[in-house]
Amino acid sequence: MASINGAESLVRTLVRLGVKDAFNIVGLGLFPLAEAFYAHRDEVRYVSALNETNLGLIAAGYARANRSAAFVNVYHASGTGLGMMALTTAWADGVPMVFTTTTSSRALAGRDQYAAVPRAVTEMSGQYTKWSAEIPSADRIPELVERAFQIANTPPYGPVHLAFPMDVWLEQTEEVEQGRPTEVLTDVVAAPAAVERVAELLRTSTHPVIVTGAEVARYGAVEATVALAEQLGATVLHEDKIADLGFPTTHPQFAGRLGAHRGVIDRADVVLLLGVELTESGLTRPVEFGDATTVVISPDPMLLTRQLRPDLAVLGAPRPTLEAVASAVGTIPDEVRGPRAEAARGLHEARDARNERIRGIRFDAEELAIGRILTELEAAMPTGTIVVNHCASGEPFVEDLLPYPDTDTFFGISSKASAQGWGGPASIGIQLARPDRRVVALLGDGGFMFSSTAIYAAAQQDLPVVFVILNNGGWRDIGALATVAKSPLVDAEDVMGWTFGDPPIDHAAYAVSLGLEGRRVATPGELRAALDKAFADRRATLIEVVNSPEDAHEFSRVFTQADD
Repeated sequence: MASINGAESLVRTLVRLGVKDAFNIVGLGLFPLAEAFYAHRDEVRYVSALNETNLGLIAAGYARANRSAAFVNVYHASGTGLGMMALTTAWADGVPMVFTTTTSSRALAGRDQYAAVPRAVTEMSGQYTKWSAEIPSADRIPELVERAFQIANTPPYGPVHLAFPMDVWLEQTEEVEQGRPTEVLTDVVAAPAAVERVAELLRTSTHPVIVTGAEVARYGAVEATVALAEQLGATVLHEDKIADLGFPTTHPQFAGRLGAHRGVIDRADVVLLLGVELTESGLTRPVEFGDATTVVISPDPMLLTRQLRPDLAVLGAPRPTLEAVASAVGTIPDEVRGPRAEAARGLHEARDARNERIRGIRFDAEELAIGRILTELEAAMPTGTIVVNHCASGEPFVEDLLPYPDTDTFFGISSKASAQGWGGPASIGIQLARPDRRVVALLGDGGFMFSSTAIYAAAQQDLPVVFVILNNGGWRDIGALATVAKSPLVDAEDVMGWTFGDPPIDHAAYAVSLGLEGRRVATPGELRAALDKAFADRRATLIEVVNSPEDAHEFSRVFTQADD
């Protein structure tokens, strides 16, 4: 029987598992792996980046857009350290990822060899991964890699970490027929008794409210949620700081964020929370559910009672569970459902009116305000454009002022994940996964600088991502929060290095140096022209928008207060 080396075995395993793209940066000890990828370049696209932070975040964006695990390999301990942001955000936002490290040779273990680790490289990631292992020999590669994908792709989604000792890549193993991968069915409906309990609560409720979390979109339950909401006539809210959008924001029963509608919760008698993260920020008081009966549905046993002690916790995949609940609820009389839906519609219209007031703040001011920027963007971007939202204090404006009839056109980052530099690389991965869609990334200038070299990968891969950099001259949200907190730091922006004025940063010129189209704009006309050209072209473009620093203060004034 013929033999192959471990690197070849890995790539053949990836092909067998249906992997179309692999993320890797070549370094010492990785040449055999690079050779294997090169040999299979017609089957697996090889995606690289300028550092492992960018590489991991690109892979994570790709996995989120595909709702399936991405494969990424990094260089030894240093590459693992650089890639940790991908793991922390993947853990927080339920992103399936097979994160792998090429680590030190088995033959030299414990001798502080080249690129040494004190014990095991997988210890670096242990608290953020669902499972980890070090490959003991080349013949175990197919088994352990398939298992890694199965674990990452089984709800609750999350990252796993495999370590490949560098000498495994060259170790010879017998070439064996691996067969088809195991079919794993994970869309598990909740127990019948649990379904009936939830149905009975909703059937007899007078003021039901549904709160959607990222899990609704993550596990394909948006249509089931919309159907149940319409069946009940229920008001729908979304968790604060949206990562994945669980309900269309244009739907007449959608009222907005949970934290901004405490009065709606106060009037509810049943609150159904679907995979909701109730992450506390310290900026506002936690949401309290009062006398309402609270029901949590999630496939994640760790989420059921982590941030809330609900009256009923139901373990189950959201889509089949909600479909079963809807069937058990049956028909709600029109005289009951109609007034509820009308009340929800009133809240939706109030949200629209409030958003238009917010849009109008400094709309015609000399310095471009976020409301004007988003108005020009909405007019320019093609239908179905995916919006990646990572612009710090601008994020709630992006959530509210752009319409999202298709929940699959929004990607953000949760408070739990909270990582500067996420958005740029993530948008590249999303574009890789969705070549049929345009992708626009709205990025703050401060956050962009954490991972700015990522945009080179967009140029290198010829990806038509549109990066819109909101240049307000630094980390202005920090200064705005200092103002709200009445901190003495309110006058310390320059001293603390929070502003980027001396010397100034020319983001557009920087983008041009990395092979992108780059343009700096300061007026509505310039912005619209730049956006029209960017969407007409099919190449990576960066538009640097001179954005008013006052927007950060508007964020503090508008979005840190509950609207009862």
